[in-house]
Amino acid sequence: MGPWGFRTFEDELACDWLEDLFDSDPVLFFRHCLDLRGLDYVEYLAGIGVICTSEMVHAICDRPRNELPPAAHTWLQQHHRLDVVNLLPDAIAGLRRVLGPESELRQRWEDHDQWGGHWKRCNRDLLRRMESDFLSACTAGEYRRAAESPDYGET
Repeated sequence: MGPWGFRTFEDELACDWLEDLFDSDPVLFFRHCLDLRGLDYVEYLAGIGVICTSEMVHAICDRPRNELPPAAHTWLQQHHRLDVVNLLPDAIAGLRRVLGPESELRQRWEDHDQWGGHWKRCNRDLLRRMESDFLSACTAGEYRRAAESPDYGET
């Protein structure tokens, strides 16, 4: 079936990801989804994992964006106190890769006449919000040191 809209969970694989989250240790699952080490090219499924993880990490750190499905809200109500701030650098780095040139997900959406631009704006908005979450969690000096670190974004 594939996507039926441009938002994070308007995709069959993203809905499957959400079901997998219910059956997993969330922090380990998130770490696994954000681990892009050794990948020169981010394939579709890996990109879905990064975006879904980023969406949920942002929702825990700040608040859910509009249009999350009821199952995501249910999971968030049960896990709203989960400590995921340390995942923000990897989520930010992962989103940057998904939005970059070596991403199957970005390439597919780039070719989509109806929703391609909406998908890009939606995920750039998520990236901006996650960067803001990270800034809120750190002092400006800590953010700068983390962002300039050669390990920034590595799990």
